[in-house]
Amino acid sequence: MFINQGRLEHLLTPAQYFTPEQHQLELERLFLPSWHLLASKADLPRNGDFLTVELFGRPLILRNFDGDYRAFINVCAHRHCLLTHVRRGNDRRFVCQYHGWEYNKEGRTGRIPDATCFRPWDRENAQLKTVRTEVCGDLIFICLEKGGLSLADHLGPYYLRLAQSFAPPYRQAKTWDVNSPANWKVFIENSLESYHVPIVHPKTFRNLPAEGLCEHELTDSYTWYKMVDESLLFLGWCARRFGLHATRTYEHHNIHPNLNFICLDGVRLLMTAFPTSATTCRHRACLFTVRGENPDWFHQVFGWLLARVITLFVDKVNKEDLAIYPDVQRGLEASTFRGVIGTREERVYAFQKYVLDRCGAPARDRTIAAG
Repeated sequence: MFINQGRLEHLLTPAQYFTPEQHQLELERLFLPSWHLLASKADLPRNGDFLTVELFGRPLILRNFDGDYRAFINVCAHRHCLLTHVRRGNDRRFVCQYHGWEYNKEGRTGRIPDATCFRPWDRENAQLKTVRTEVCGDLIFICLEKGGLSLADHLGPYYLRLAQSFAPPYRQAKTWDVNSPANWKVFIENSLESYHVPIVHPKTFRNLPAEGLCEHELTDSYTWYKMVDESLLFLGWCARRFGLHATRTYEHHNIHPNLNFICLDGVRLLMTAFPTSATTCRHRACLFTVRGENPDWFHQVFGWLLARVITLFVDKVNKEDLAIYPDVQRGLEASTFRGVIGTREERVYAFQKYVLDRCGAPARDRTIAAG
């Protein structure tokens, strides 16, 4: 059953989905203080593996130092060049592409070509800017603020759940990175309600789940949705082949501001959205499927087939959702309506309340209220 039994107010105005002022507020109050999923261990499996990404206007580089994962601002301390523009690669030496300054895993300089040119040495300014990095299970998170909560405190009751759900016997099967011409909240809100399912997903999910099969929990930090579905019998059967307990449930969790994860028997899916401007964002989805701890040949083949089937299904669902986002964004930019939220969309209401509580109402709304 849903928690609310009547329609709810649409708390955010259309302007809060496209104005530069709102975008800047969200960066400062929602994103910079939070922890963000940047990669998984499967993305950097070898010593010397690295990847680069632009996050909230900051170039970052994440490296694997023999199993120790460290993130830095991707700017050389010498004369400000990007250490590398390569999206991902492998190099045992951590060297700037411009003048060859070399760094260690603490971000301190190692070998400097013609180092005598720089006497006396300014050790304080010859060091990379580090970014807080923590690992949970096989997931690698970063936080751009120096102080604040630890990852465990930020995730709260989900820390142990993520550590267990995204680690062996589950293995990463597929990653999607997609840029979308829509505000990041469009992606999050779409993921928090099932009301759009019959129209947007007629070939995949098809039907609305009955209210009696649904369960919601709404908090200031997270919301979740759980449904028992007999159509998930196949996944339960697959999970049992690997010695896992079958629940025949679909669980969707949202950790504010932008981390979603889904749990089904034998399947785990992570989804997140990063704002790239007031009207654009980047979606990242990581699919994990059960493969077993030390699978024999049968379980290797069976696990590969399961991963392939689920990958094709998730790919279809992603494409169905991605097709609607541009039209939602265009509608928001032209809308004169306030909007309305139904009981089936009550997680959207909780998410909007979170945004409003931390960012406040737009200036024009405060003026109207004061008048």
